[in-house]
Amino acid sequence: MTGMFGRDREHRAISALLRRGGEGPAAVVIESPPGGGRTRLLAEIGAGARAAGRTVLRLPAGPVDAAGLDRQLASAAARPAGDGPAPLLIDDPQWTDPAVAVALAGARRTARVLPILARRAGTRLPGLDPLDLARVLHVPLGPLGPDATAAVLAALFGAEPDAALRGMAAVAGGLPGPLIELARGLRDERLAVVEGGHATLRDLRLPAVVRDRIGHRVGLLTPVARHLVQVATTLDEEFGLREVAGLLGGPAAALLPAVDEALTAGLLAGRGERLSFAHDLVRAEVTRTIPRAVRVALHDEATCLDRGAPGGFRTRPPMTGGPRTALADLHRDTARPGHARPPVQRTRLAGDRFRPAAGPAVSGLSEREREIALLVATGLTNAAIASKIELSPHTVNYHLRQIFRKLGIASRAELAALISGDDGPR
Repeated sequence: MTGMFGRDREHRAISALLRRGGEGPAAVVIESPPGGGRTRLLAEIGAGARAAGRTVLRLPAGPVDAAGLDRQLASAAARPAGDGPAPLLIDDPQWTDPAVAVALAGARRTARVLPILARRAGTRLPGLDPLDLARVLHVPLGPLGPDATAAVLAALFGAEPDAALRGMAAVAGGLPGPLIELARGLRDERLAVVEGGHATLRDLRLPAVVRDRIGHRVGLLTPVARHLVQVATTLDEEFGLREVAGLLGGPAAALLPAVDEALTAGLLAGRGERLSFAHDLVRAEVTRTIPRAVRVALHDEATCLDRGAPGGFRTRPPMTGGPRTALADLHRDTARPGHARPPVQRTRLAGDRFRPAAGPAVSGLSEREREIALLVATGLTNAAIASKIELSPHTVNYHLRQIFRKLGIASRAELAALISGDDGPR
């Protein structure tokens, strides 16, 4: 693939610094989460500088020491004067000596060099943190927008992506690396094909390489962030931080670093004042990382925040002795011999891949209501159901209220238990 796709503004700004010369930032720091495109942007900047006849310097991968950097800068200072500073490219820099930062800060003046560092968001370098914006230009790479995402898909498939394929691209969280991996996986597994001049999604299923990546991302999270995204799978399509904090048994403010971590990993997305998973399929894959006995406990209506009638949340009364709502406690409880609850069939999530039969419990529903009831029981959100059966989310919400009224229930968990033939909460 060629082209920057959504990073053109950052590319132009850094290239302008190199052309201008003279006074300016002492260094440029490009930051992105894994797969965010920082290495690609660094390579494009180097290629553009070489094409313009400028010397391009690059430090080898690994730890940077002040002596090695000084040798590079001395060599750069001896070169003939050019029409601007030479870029010194450093990808994922590592150093522990603040003297390295001091040498970089003076590189522009003494050696006509502009250090350009590309690093993973959240990493820290002595001497550069906190960033002094008077000396260092900070270039964060955010998620790709819809147009850039569509352009990447079109370049990989050689055809314009259809709406369904563009919708599935949300699984990548706007990160170029995961997006390219998703598109290639869909193409290689024939889950998306080019038909009639368009790249068309044939199967709403993630390729194996993407499922593995999501599981890997969850595994790399800190315990608090991992518990946060896991417990969020029990909530509705959009949820607030207080709802998650209620399940984890702690203050909402304490979860802010974990939320930031999950957002950076591309697992969660911000929706105004609410949060959501990047895609329903991401939710399903996160669900698979939860031990089944813990899933059952999380959905226990006596101990968890439970989705009530559509449009609202309600809290069940605590059990005697107080609610056990922390996911960490549930992990500990279910890990003890004799404490794990049996994997009863009344709790069904999207990650369980099952298709319940329409039994007597839903015989009083209309055909459309039965269809929606079965999809709700598989763990799909209202938005996902609406997309699947080509209705508006508002209409699905209306049908769900009618289903609850006719069956005399008040939650999705009760509906799943009814359809699976269970006798309800124990």
